[in-house]
Amino acid sequence: MQIVPVFGGPKTPKTLWWLTGFMLLLEGLAQLSDRGWFGVLDLRSLMISYGAFWDFLFSPGSVDQALYPGQSYAMLVTHALLHAGTIHVLMNTVIFIALGKTLAVYFGLRLTLITMLVGVISSGVMFGLLETTPAPMVGASGVVFSFIGFWLQASRAELKRLGRPGRSASSVIISLIVIHVLLHVFMGGQIAWQAHLGGFVAGYFLMPWFIDRTRLPTY
Repeated sequence: MQIVPVFGGPKTPKTLWWLTGFMLLLEGLAQLSDRGWFGVLDLRSLMISYGAFWDFLFSPGSVDQALYPGQSYAMLVTHALLHAGTIHVLMNTVIFIALGKTLAVYFGLRLTLITMLVGVISSGVMFGLLETTPAPMVGASGVVFSFIGFWLQASRAELKRLGRPGRSASSVIISLIVIHVLLHVFMGGQIAWQAHLGGFVAGYFLMPWFIDRTRLPTY
């Protein structure tokens, strides 16, 4: 399944542009705060405190240290809106808008948004189950990997329908392991592979069940 260009071709859904812009805006404001533009107000710390995924608040409903009612539930989604720097936010938003548009063109915006929601919650839950850390977790990587998983599985299903050989699940997993080793080195070990795993599992194994197989795209 070919990736649809963000600029040109079918129109990119406004919802995806708004979400991309909002993530960039939040990181931009955080960086201005880091440079002292808002005086003593530490906007990044506030965003992290109220919006990041905190392991000590997991699982939802089992703790009472939240800063506001429902934080342990809200953080399963809000953590994806925050990022930890320019490279982090650009990597995620570029892939988000590219694959988000591709999935929206082939399968509709509604299913794309459902994939995003399921992916972000799955990434938070998986991180909470597999990691024990006092550090906050932020980033839309879980959503990105849910998109990647959905796109890979849809492409595989289309090749199979056309009688062409597709990549096996084992080869996909090996590729992801190699990518994460490289990311681990490039990002100095600061990656939440557990969140990536949760998003990918949701996109690759769960969301394809919602595809109308008679409407799979052709190359």
